[in-house]
Amino acid sequence: MGILAKIFFTILIYLFVEIYVFVEVSIRIGFFPAAILLISFSIIGYMITKRIKGVSFQKAMADYSKGESPSKNLVKTAGFFISGVLFLVPGFITDFIAILFLIPFLNFYLVYLILRYFKNKFAGSFTYQNDGNDFENKTFTFISLPFKKNGK
Repeated sequence: MGILAKIFFTILIYLFVEIYVFVEVSIRIGFFPAAILLISFSIIGYMITKRIKGVSFQKAMADYSKGESPSKNLVKTAGFFISGVLFLVPGFITDFIAILFLIPFLNFYLVYLILRYFKNKFAGSFTYQNDGNDFENKTFTFISLPFKKNGK
């Protein structure tokens, strides 16, 4: 099975699960309260993403001008931005995950897990041909994690 088929089936399963959860919530609390909840979460997501846009860059520049590393602030901002985007996506499951990104301790841990996942996906070596006919093998790091656990 190719990568596009995996992505397609993942999105398809996600849509079915979100629709099932929406129907269950609608049965429990009613359709209009469930729809109002989804709309209000989308408005909250819009407000979060709009607010994060300018504030994060200003805080990072202030930390950098003080001589401090802005990485902790950027990780916190990334968590809030991910939360805002997840709130924009309609569905109760994504809203629940977005709420997890708003909790301060979980914010850092979840962003750390995401960065570690992408570091493992993109770290490695690659071979390319430079100006001549010889090939060079280079090792690179795509993402550096902002904090390390137990000196690792």
